[in-house]
Amino acid sequence: MSTGQTADRRSGRRERGPLDPRAVLTSIGEVVYDWDVASDAIAWSGNAADVFGLPDMRAFATGAAFGLACEDSAGRTRHDVVLDSRDTDTGAGVPYRAAYLLRLPATSRATCAVDGRGLVAVEDTGRWYAGADGRPAFAHGALRLGAAGRDVAAPTRARSDFLETLGADVAAAVKAKRPMTMMVMAVEGLDRLNDEHGFAVADQAIEEVMRRAVVVMRRRDVFARYASNRFGVALLSCPLDQAEIAAERLRAGVEGAPIATPRGPVTLRVALGAASAPQHATDAPGLLRRAEDALAASRRSAAAFTIYRPALARSRGVCPDGRGVDVVAALNERRVVMARQPIVEAQGRAPAFAEALARIRGPDGRIVGAGEIIPLVERAGLVPLLDARMLELAAERLATHPSERLSINVSPMTLETPDWLNVLAATLGAYRGVAERLIVEVTETVAVRDPEATRSRLDAMKALGVAVALDDFGAGHTSFRHLRDFPVDLLKIDGAFVQNLARSPDDRFFVRTLVDLAHHLGIPTVAEWVEDEETAAMLRDWGVDYLQGNLTGAPALAAGEAGEGTAKRAVA
Repeated sequence: MSTGQTADRRSGRRERGPLDPRAVLTSIGEVVYDWDVASDAIAWSGNAADVFGLPDMRAFATGAAFGLACEDSAGRTRHDVVLDSRDTDTGAGVPYRAAYLLRLPATSRATCAVDGRGLVAVEDTGRWYAGADGRPAFAHGALRLGAAGRDVAAPTRARSDFLETLGADVAAAVKAKRPMTMMVMAVEGLDRLNDEHGFAVADQAIEEVMRRAVVVMRRRDVFARYASNRFGVALLSCPLDQAEIAAERLRAGVEGAPIATPRGPVTLRVALGAASAPQHATDAPGLLRRAEDALAASRRSAAAFTIYRPALARSRGVCPDGRGVDVVAALNERRVVMARQPIVEAQGRAPAFAEALARIRGPDGRIVGAGEIIPLVERAGLVPLLDARMLELAAERLATHPSERLSINVSPMTLETPDWLNVLAATLGAYRGVAERLIVEVTETVAVRDPEATRSRLDAMKALGVAVALDDFGAGHTSFRHLRDFPVDLLKIDGAFVQNLARSPDDRFFVRTLVDLAHHLGIPTVAEWVEDEETAAMLRDWGVDYLQGNLTGAPALAAGEAGEGTAKRAVA
């Protein structure tokens, strides 16, 4: 991509000192993360330990571990808004936003507004992508600690309070080898209630659920609402084989009759999961976590009640109807196909180029999106093969469409593979004349991991004639020195910061900082996840060069391929 015209246009700007994106992001208490819902692993941005005030992020390495620290019984956590969502991913992911309280570890040295009990307000925004079953499989977002406007007063019955109450009962059951069952119940469709009837009706419905549940439970059982739509029931001296009876009594009591509200009667449905001590866990946090795994299985399969078994944790996120994806077969049978998302000029919206996104066409013709592909290929170690196939598809497309330009994603795993440069050189040699119309996108996080090695690889790719884009800019927090030294032709601003510009002053500040840094270096910018005209206008006025998102065009399969993709993010 030529930067001469852009650099000339900006040459009159006042020279400014170097900006440090990582320092800016840390100063506003914001981090970026990727959550693989299937494996439950969370990958945090490089500044996360600094923001959380921790030596490392092992305490929050999984969604389950992070969820155990979420305290707010009034708000909706990321786990709630993502896994409870009834929205449909039609190609570019589904935005989400949550506000809740988080209990930081006792070792935290975070400087944000933490109350005496270690609670800090959190604002969590991002986008989730669907798997084959249409349910969330992958999420990418930004989390801000000490979010303004949140009250960090203790909730009525926080998760930690509930666990503290149960701690002695679980310990006594384990010591006496006496069974104790934990049930977790979730109200289904709470987001729909909020959308259709308003928060007041939803709150009234929750209160009625609590009243009905207390009526049907035994007097000696412990019942509490410990999260926005989560209720825990500790069945003391109850073996697991009797839990189903208790679960059916609870479900029937809650669902037995519509709930009267000022907006008319509301019918509720609940899902339940159960685990037992000491069979499944020997402490309260572990028992609750196992019961929540069982609850998640109930919700995935639309079952009313599920008892925990170890396979549930391993199969989290797997499609219940068995429609697995054989990535090896798809590669061997050349069923990996390419979707393209247009990238347009911010001024005038003229098409500039398109991003190539990986899809798999199943034997039955079903198109599988990136939300399902990403975790599968990473766990199987097949990312380099998938990236090589996408390179080949892009080269074929460019060879047959000489007026087009395409960008492809190359994952850190592929970039660090010794064979990658040979594959790139061989492909470009086989398709003469396409190199100057090909943009290779590498993530900022790989650049941060080993700047010197990255510089060498990028130089080698540039020597082959391709342009280089730094993807997810802002998430990896490249230092100014390294960024200045990288042979980068384009910076793509991480959509996790773009999607909330209209309502987040901190994100506006950070994105403008990134744009100013790009201006200082004379590098054009692309803003991802642009969904509305207000955001597009702000970005255009700040000097962003290109826009990408549903506002200007959703991903679509290349001509000749049946169906549509189901997620924007390619393997990266």
